Amino acid sequence: MTCGRAKELMATAWATGEPDIDLRAHLTTCSECAGEMAQLSLLWERLGDIPAPEPSAALTARWESSLESMISARRGTSWRFSLSALWPQRPVWQVSIALTCLAVGLVVGSLQSRGGGTSEIAQLREEVASTKQLVALSLLQQQSATERLRGVDYTAKMPAMEPDVISALVQAVNRDPNVNVRLAAIEALTKVSSDPGVRRSLVSSLTTQDSPMVQAALIDYVMDARDKDAMGVLKDLTSRQDLNPLVRQRADMAVQRLTEYK
Repeated sequence: MTCGRAKELMATAWATGEPDIDLRAHLTTCSECAGEMAQLSLLWERLGDIPAPEPSAALTARWESSLESMISARRGTSWRFSLSALWPQRPVWQVSIALTCLAVGLVVGSLQSRGGGTSEIAQLREEVASTKQLVALSLLQQQSATERLRGVDYTAKMPAMEPDVISALVQAVNRDPNVNVRLAAIEALTKVSSDPGVRRSLVSSLTTQDSPMVQAALIDYVMDARDKDAMGVLKDLTSRQDLNPLVRQRADMAVQRLTEYK
């Protein structure tokens, strides 16, 4: 087995958790591939240990304000109900209550649809989507790299990404000082790889990245997206004298693959 074929099988090994027989045999004879496999396995193990996202204090305050406004608007009166006395202090309970409220709202909306409440259902769904977007953007702006990783993980679970969320993820790829955050953001953006603007941004990012792992992830991204427009940047990248040999090999493979695509 060649080293190029071994690197292709490494992605499958991450998904299944166990390298196949041919890959295991190759890793026992090739120290270079074995080292890369060990590094990539350690990275994804660390990402898998990231706990579920928890909202910040600022997000909780905005959620309370938004919820009170919704209650007031729906009842059509000036009556206000303060949640401060009942709102729990532990973030895990805050998130649980928030998600429960959203679920109840969806059920009520579904029942109302049978009686002609279609417009209210649409409005409720927009409010749910807006809340999810607010959580993701808030986490992506935190100082802690762990919190930003939670934000990226939260966006990956969203059924659809709004433009603001996509922009925040692209910015994370380009500017985040933490390599793990950049790698996770690239993975999250695979959901919108059909967007030409996103592909152009990530291809442009290849010229500024200093981490071989991030460079390799970006190369895999444009190769999986079959973005032939990236061939020029990939060829320029391989001509750099300071480029990591493994990254150069992967870039060469990407150029060859893109050339074969119709």
